[in-house]
Amino acid sequence: MSASYLDAITVRRSNYALTNKSSVSYEKLQDIIKHAVKHCPTPFNSQYSTSTCFCQMITALGDMRTHFAGLLDLHKGGYGSVMFFEDQAIVDGIIQKQPFVATQFPDWNKNAAGILHATIWTAFSLEGLAATLQHPPLTAEMIAGLNLGFDVPSTWKSTAILPFGDPAAPPKEKTFSPVEDRFKVAKS
Repeated sequence: MSASYLDAITVRRSNYALTNKSSVSYEKLQDIIKHAVKHCPTPFNSQYSTSTCFCQMITALGDMRTHFAGLLDLHKGGYGSVMFFEDQAIVDGIIQKQPFVATQFPDWNKNAAGILHATIWTAFSLEGLAATLQHPPLTAEMIAGLNLGFDVPSTWKSTAILPFGDPAAPPKEKTFSPVEDRFKVAKS
C-alpha cells in the first residue's frame, strides 16, 4: 500500500511547460480539490485551509487584468490555477481562545498548508496534469481584485498558487543530493 503512495509522490514534479488545455474535466478538478480540502489535516481540526480553482482565469478576467499583472505571468500558458488560502478569522479565533499556542501556530499553519498543497499537486500529477507550486506575494490591489472579482472573502490569506494544465513537455531532469546527508536514524 505505501508503495503506491510513494510512487505517487515520485510522479509529482515541477513542470513549467503547461498548455492551456486540461484532459481532466472541470468537475473532476473540483472534486479533487474539495476532497483534499475536506480531508487534509489542520491544527485542532480547525479546517481553515481553503482553495479556489480558477480555470481559464486569464480569459475570464476582462477589466480585472490590471489587478493581476504579476499573477498572470505565473499562469501564462496554463489551463488554470488553484489558489490556496487560510482563513485568518479562524486562525485568529483559535489563537484568542488558546493564546498558549500563538507562538507555534504559524509553523503549524505552514505544515497544514504544505500538506494541502502537496496533496492537490500530487493528485493532479496522477491525473496527468503538469503543475508548479508558486508563492507569489499578493499586493493589496490583487487581494482586493480577488475579493471583488471572485468572491474571495477578505479574511482569506494567500499561501500559494498552483498553475496547471496538460503538459507541453516532460519536466526537467531532477537531481538529488545524497539522501544520507538529509536522513538520520537514532537508535536507543
